[in-house]
Amino acid sequence: MSFTAQDVQQKIVELTADGSPFVLKNFDVEGHTYKGFANAPADLVQLLQAGRAHGDKPFMVYEGRHISFDDFFGQVDILGSRLQNGYGIKRGDRIAIAMRNCPEWAVSFVAAVLAGAIVVPLNSWGKTDELVFGVEDCGASLLICDTQRYALIENEAAVSGLPAIVVEPAEALHRENVISFSDLVAQGSADSFTIAEVEANDPALIMYTSGSTGSPKGVLLRHVSISQALMNMYFLGMLNISLEGAKELPGGAEQETPLLTVPLFHGTGLVSGLLLPLQMGQKVVLMYKWDTETALKLIEEEKITGLTSVPTILQGLFTHPNYDKYDTSSLFRVGAAGAATPEGLPELIESRISKVSRSAGWALTETMSVGTAMSGDIYNLKPEASGVKSPIVELRYVDLDGQPVAEGETGEIQISGITVCAGYWHRPDATTEIMDGPWMRTGDLGMMDSDGFLHITGRIKEIVIRGGENIYPGEIENVAYSMEPVLEVVVFGVPDAKMGEEMAMVAYARPETGLTVDALRAHVGGKLAGYKVPKYIELSEQPLPQNASGKLFKRKIQDAFVAQLGA
Repeated sequence: MSFTAQDVQQKIVELTADGSPFVLKNFDVEGHTYKGFANAPADLVQLLQAGRAHGDKPFMVYEGRHISFDDFFGQVDILGSRLQNGYGIKRGDRIAIAMRNCPEWAVSFVAAVLAGAIVVPLNSWGKTDELVFGVEDCGASLLICDTQRYALIENEAAVSGLPAIVVEPAEALHRENVISFSDLVAQGSADSFTIAEVEANDPALIMYTSGSTGSPKGVLLRHVSISQALMNMYFLGMLNISLEGAKELPGGAEQETPLLTVPLFHGTGLVSGLLLPLQMGQKVVLMYKWDTETALKLIEEEKITGLTSVPTILQGLFTHPNYDKYDTSSLFRVGAAGAATPEGLPELIESRISKVSRSAGWALTETMSVGTAMSGDIYNLKPEASGVKSPIVELRYVDLDGQPVAEGETGEIQISGITVCAGYWHRPDATTEIMDGPWMRTGDLGMMDSDGFLHITGRIKEIVIRGGENIYPGEIENVAYSMEPVLEVVVFGVPDAKMGEEMAMVAYARPETGLTVDALRAHVGGKLAGYKVPKYIELSEQPLPQNASGKLFKRKIQDAFVAQLGA
């Protein structure tokens, strides 16, 4: 590596200076002034239309289907025409999408945006009440979904009268106001489809996010936020190239080919798995559902060059017993996101992939996945960190009373910038809770080191106060992960009559290693102060529960442990 952390910061200044493709300018957004990339597309419509230039290049691979850009936009135009002329969709109407990752999801998203609608991607892993809530809360004019999702909600009053387009519907689902997606595309026409005219500050997207309590909240994102988020990804790529130089694709790969492992209804999945490949002419490979062995087969067959996922999925991929049976030589971009990078994971990835370009970052749905990021040799400078700040956001750190903390101290991260959401759909109370003028309270805890790299330490709600001492579970989890046999671990607080709270740990390790509780406790105790060593440590015989995104289901694990403790 021929550069330093200081060189990274200097290069960011150079790349955003006057005359650079990434020059910054001020944008006025609802009474606030934010920095943004001057050369970014003005809106999401302009961004999507650029994808037509890629013609017959391969765009999507799914379950044996290969779809070119021309084929993709052919379907987009037919669906867009039907949305406008058959369903009367106009600028600002909401269209809900509820299906697993598949090409029809992407076609529906692009057609809806080009027709002028606000797209509402619903969590495809949601149950009946959750899906119905999203459809009803956003006031959807139309639902586009797959058979599984429609079967869950078809008899609900809020949905039964709503027009729906269903992918691969069963015969029983054919109703007067329900049409098959494939029939629509096969029989439809792109005639009289008019690309909508929108404003940069118009709402484009409502993405629902859930907290630990209360109903889901719809994050309202503007056109300009999404186009700036994509430009930020270009900027990050150029930052690496300017420091490292351009690199040839390995393993015989002819084009960048990401494997999409995160849902399209997440900001990261939408930007990196659809918008970026569409603009750059990349081939993207989708999976019906995550399966490690299937992923290894696809890496070999489609010459996958990159994937980004949560650490638990990456750990499972690179420790799979059949990993060496597959040709993974094309793979060189590997990103960890959605959770703090545990100790040992960077070394594991490096042992599996020669000349790997790893990445990590921190962001939220509310910021359109823009916050901090790093990849390649920048990542190698500080693999335990979560990256450097994007030039189009500002960060500050405050204590529990909202006062600024000293430089280098841990505090709640607050973020301001052009990609920050317009608030929560029809939830002014919730919007007020998170916004302080142009600043958004994230609830995440972290600190910026002297080189400008962010380090995530946990969540405010996860802070354990033991005998008056604040303890950050993430710090203990990272130490546990540094013990080679440990594959998964969660640390949390449990009630204690004497100390107020005590620390508890549940871990899953490779069964053949024979790891003991005493050995794990000694390892943690050898690296941390005694009061941080969990009083309770449990070794699970099975992998720990995960949610749909592959993140460890900490709340579920904690609730089960507390119930067991009180029994």
